[in-house]
Amino acid sequence: MTEFRSKDPEELVAAMAAGDSGRALSAFYAQYASTVLALLTKMLGSPAEAEELLQEVFVELWRRAPQFDRTRGSVVAWVITVARSRALDALRARKRRHGDRQFQYQEGDALMTERKRPDVMASSTRWHQALRQAFQRLDAEQRAVLELSYFQGMSHGQIADTLQLPVGTVKSRILAGMRSLRNMLPIIHRAIKA
Repeated sequence: MTEFRSKDPEELVAAMAAGDSGRALSAFYAQYASTVLALLTKMLGSPAEAEELLQEVFVELWRRAPQFDRTRGSVVAWVITVARSRALDALRARKRRHGDRQFQYQEGDALMTERKRPDVMASSTRWHQALRQAFQRLDAEQRAVLELSYFQGMSHGQIADTLQLPVGTVKSRILAGMRSLRNMLPIIHRAIKA
């Protein structure tokens, strides 16, 4: 099988939407598998469980390719949203099977060293490095709430309880962090394509 001629994410999604489950899906998988695996590993805390879920995420992305709407966000945002949703489903299922075990947040969890972070170990591409750098530019308060929300799958109320903050403060920090990342990433994306 020959390689898909374009690596443009939107072209890959369009080809998958048109039914290409071979070359386009393989190229799409090669481009995003490390990102998805890192996110799943971080959220689930189990590399084996993350690897099991990885294939399901890409099957869902292939099936949902016709619904992708670039006006609602980038391809990478869509990929992360689908992966995060599947990880949260897995965490809820685990909670139903094993009962409610409270996550214990330790000071510094959100600021894990670079070499210990699963997303760093799983991927060293320029895009992932740029994303990590953008994340590190956030202030510590924003990083902490984003880590707990997006990587641990906590609700705003759970984050507020864990960090002993008002829910409104948690929501404000998440929103401010997301705005900062949104403003940084287009600049970084253009810089790494140059």
